[in-house]
Amino acid sequence: MSKGKRLSTDLQLVSFLLDKEVFAVDVMKVQSVERVVEITGIPGLPDFVEGVINLRESIIPIVDLRKKFSLPAKNFDKETRMIVIELASSVVVGMIVDKVNEVFQIGQELLGSVPSIKGIRGKVPNDYINGVAKFDGKLIIVLNAERIFSEEEAEAIKNV
Repeated sequence: MSKGKRLSTDLQLVSFLLDKEVFAVDVMKVQSVERVVEITGIPGLPDFVEGVINLRESIIPIVDLRKKFSLPAKNFDKETRMIVIELASSVVVGMIVDKVNEVFQIGQELLGSVPSIKGIRGKVPNDYINGVAKFDGKLIIVLNAERIFSEEEAEAIKNV
C-alpha cells in the first residue's frame, strides 16, 4: 500500500481515554481535537450536555461522555480534550474525553464483534459500539458516533 492511500477495508480511528478504557471513533467523523475552553451552560438541555462554545465563529454544543455513559465525574485537567465530530444528521458536537491518544489504522478484519455482555463494564450500551479493535496489544472499544445519541437527544443538541 502506498503512503497516504487507504484501502477501502481499512478503518482509520482516533483513540481516546475515558475512565481507564480506550475508545475510538472513525477519523472521518472528526472535525478537530480541541483543548477545553470556557463552556457556556444552557438550561433545559439533557444533563450530559455541558453547554456550548464558540469555535471559529460556530456555536458547538459540548457533551461530557463521562456523564452520557454514567461514569464517575472527573475534573478537567491539562489532558482533557474535546473531540469535535459531525453526525450524519449534520449535527456538530464536541465530546469531552479524558485524553486523546492517537490516530491509527487497522484492517476491517481486526474489528471484532461486540461481546454479548451488558455494555462495557455495565456502563456503555452495546448499541453505541461498532466492535472491539485489537491494536498494539490493546483492545479498543470502537464507538458508532451515530448511535451514541438518540434521535431526540440529537434533535435537542441540534437546536442549541
